[in-house]
Amino acid sequence: MRDDEPNADVEVSEVEQAAAWLERLTRDPLADAVLGRLTVLRASDPAPRGRYQECELDLEVTLPGRQTARVTHVAVFPRSLWPRAGDVVPARVSASRPEVFEAQWERLREQRSGDGITR
Repeated sequence: MRDDEPNADVEVSEVEQAAAWLERLTRDPLADAVLGRLTVLRASDPAPRGRYQECELDLEVTLPGRQTARVTHVAVFPRSLWPRAGDVVPARVSASRPEVFEAQWERLREQRSGDGITR
């Protein structure tokens, strides 16, 4: 299809539709994901030793145009990026199942780089 044709952008939307169809077909839990954010309400304390540890989190999941949801989550973090109450990170979140998400936890490093706190 040429760029000067009226429906030149149809290919892009068809590709996006095909990708969404494949995600649903393969039962990808994030097939219906939208961009949202996670707010840490509570994080368990790290143990005195050990670089990487499990952290139990209570999170508030915020999606555009939807009511917030509270979820409990367990993830492994290095002590240097240990989440704290009030931390907010962007995430891809399943619109139908807010407990299913892909968080950008590495953003904590950027947020902490200027606060002078070393853990």
